[in-house]
Amino acid sequence: MDVLVESAIRSTLLAVAAIAVLRIMRVPTAAGRHAAWTVVLAGMLTSPLWTVWGPDAPLPLSAPPIRATSSALGAPAAWIRGPVALSKVQESSEPARAVAGVPGPTPVARTIPWRALALGIYAAGVVVLLGRLFVGTMRAQRLIRQAVERAGYPTSNACAAPVTVGWFHPLVILPDGWQSWSGTQLEAVLLHEREHARRRDPLVQWLALLNRAIFWCHPLAWWLERHLARLSEEACDAAVLARGHEPSEYCEYLLSMARAVTSTGARIDIVGAAMPGSFLPQRIRHILKAVPEAPITARRLTWTVAVCVLASVGVMAGTLAAPAAQGARLPDYWFEDDEWHLETAPLMSGQELAAYADIKTTAARDAFISEFWKRHDPTPATPANEFRREFERRVRYARERYADPESAAIPGYGTDRGRWYVMFGHPDAVHVSGRREVNGIVRSAGTEEWDYGSLDELGPNVSVRFDPSAMLGCTYRGGKYRIVSPSAVARFEGMTSGEGRRPFAQTYPGRFVYLSFQIDEQASAMRYGMHTDREGQLVLNEETGPIDYVQGEIGSVSDDPARPADRTRPLKPILAHFEGYRLFEPGGIACTEQLPADTYTLRIETRLMNGTLRADSVTFTVKD
Repeated sequence: MDVLVESAIRSTLLAVAAIAVLRIMRVPTAAGRHAAWTVVLAGMLTSPLWTVWGPDAPLPLSAPPIRATSSALGAPAAWIRGPVALSKVQESSEPARAVAGVPGPTPVARTIPWRALALGIYAAGVVVLLGRLFVGTMRAQRLIRQAVERAGYPTSNACAAPVTVGWFHPLVILPDGWQSWSGTQLEAVLLHEREHARRRDPLVQWLALLNRAIFWCHPLAWWLERHLARLSEEACDAAVLARGHEPSEYCEYLLSMARAVTSTGARIDIVGAAMPGSFLPQRIRHILKAVPEAPITARRLTWTVAVCVLASVGVMAGTLAAPAAQGARLPDYWFEDDEWHLETAPLMSGQELAAYADIKTTAARDAFISEFWKRHDPTPATPANEFRREFERRVRYARERYADPESAAIPGYGTDRGRWYVMFGHPDAVHVSGRREVNGIVRSAGTEEWDYGSLDELGPNVSVRFDPSAMLGCTYRGGKYRIVSPSAVARFEGMTSGEGRRPFAQTYPGRFVYLSFQIDEQASAMRYGMHTDREGQLVLNEETGPIDYVQGEIGSVSDDPARPADRTRPLKPILAHFEGYRLFEPGGIACTEQLPADTYTLRIETRLMNGTLRADSVTFTVKD
């Protein structure tokens, strides 16, 4: 379907180019215009081949292909438990979930398969029109076989008017009774039909009907078939008049043949040029009122056709090479609020996220999304994309189950449990502890421990503990969970210039990292940042952290005269500010993140109440 859509766009541009060429070259004859539009017909027929096998240049409706990689900032390139593997695990683990009280997967909502429906309707139209073309072609061949020679001219009683049929060796067939025509009428008829044969009009007509069958949903295909038929009749009429036949007498011949066809009803549905042909009223007005066509030289006609061919190639290649920046320009800060990437972030690689963030137009964004789903389609030969369908089911489930009740701005798929569920699906068991209710209102959701029999990246017997009620993860995304099992692969101890525990990092299979650093009891403000050692890229900083206090001291003196109360408010420690809240890690900040393989250094700078600074750091390595 995408090939057809792009081919239709190419064909439309090609038609516009042809109109421009005809106006610039000022082609006066129907034969010249017919030749130019025949080039457009050929271009439209071959446009699918250009789309599939044309030069490998950027398309206007697609973004440059991005190589998927499993090295991602907080996200793998593909699901650890893909749709196929997931369904098998779910089937075998339903009893365990029932015992643990875990709800099973919600049934996928039945949606209308619009793409399959559109393909079905398109295919039905193609079959009908190709069937008509096949029947007409067979009838034309049968007419040739059944024609008999009479006075040197092929004749058939199956037609009431002259016809020209055949692709490469067209044959003019006259109806019974042609012997009663005057010599002038017979000459005019033979001139007209032999001109059709010389120009190979039956072949052009057959190609136009084939093009109409393939692109029947494009108005250009229908218009092109009728326009070429009208131009071919006008060109043959012009050839007759150029041989000295009177326009009024020639029109009488055409009208008499039209009356014969109407009275006998003997016209048959064939693929060929049949006299008097289509558009008879328009043709007669043109013959009687128009001045004789000015002849076009062979050189000028050759140049016209050559320019049309070059324009066709230019349009095809130009469409391929057109910049991807077509479409409406996106706002400067569109990425931060783009819901699609917020939903798919757990599935996107770091390279994909960076490329998506650099997009500037709506067309490029739509193309990127389309290419993303194509790359992850496990059965690209079928209309359904099982990967996308399962992903959308998981997002819907996460929206319903894991939304943050304290913040409407955080959707269910953006919470810790929601992101984990989008990546790995239903756990085999869930254990809840520490849940607290007051007067029927949940004051603390407690912790949840999710157990999986096996995950590809983490191995067997996986257990993850979430704390939805806790405060202060390392990033705005959260990360307030810990991998209980399997055990950490390595532990990295940090350094500190102050008292108390030092920061540390623990790495796990699958490039998961648990980071932890202390909030000093005398801390009034903090700054932290994490860089890669290889490229020095900033991966994590206080601006992406969960709270605003990192931007300045709590209770610091305000320079705003409109807020005098702030000028007298005393400083107080950070921990005192969070009295009454439960921290994910008591007395500190901690989170679990998934990082690309690299070496990182996390540095924390803390300003104490007495004005001194405390420096902490930890360096750790993440391995594939």
